[in-house]
Amino acid sequence: MPMTAQMASESRLRTTNWLKNGCNGFDMKSPISNPMSFWTEQDVLEYIFNSHIPIADVYGEVTADFGEAQPQGNTMDMGISDVGKPVFDTTGCDRTGCVSCGFGCHREKSPNRWELAEKLSNTEIIDYMKRGGAFNEKGIWKPDSRGLAFGLS
Repeated sequence: MPMTAQMASESRLRTTNWLKNGCNGFDMKSPISNPMSFWTEQDVLEYIFNSHIPIADVYGEVTADFGEAQPQGNTMDMGISDVGKPVFDTTGCDRTGCVSCGFGCHREKSPNRWELAEKLSNTEIIDYMKRGGAFNEKGIWKPDSRGLAFGLS
């Protein structure tokens, strides 16, 4: 059965599924285990910060602002209050998803995720995203083994 790090706080649907099935939805149509369901993003960042766990360069470093109080909980925090704890954040990207996925990128303010990836990510990955590609026999541009051809103007 698949095991993921989905957190209930990431969406209303995930919260609903967690409330219905708990961490282990083994009786679901598509059984799954989500052992981090009850964690929040702040929990993850606090754990990384306190345990000195290395993270990918694109996220920068995890920082703690001890002068800023935690905001009051929202509908996605399952009633757990962190008032009085420091606020944790990253100095780089806060989320990345798949670096080569362009879904919605055109609607992001600059710097968008590709601009940030070019600045903060592995240069070989960015190079692969930009180069490659060729027109097929129908005149449609297709990525090839050299790259995804996102650099085509």
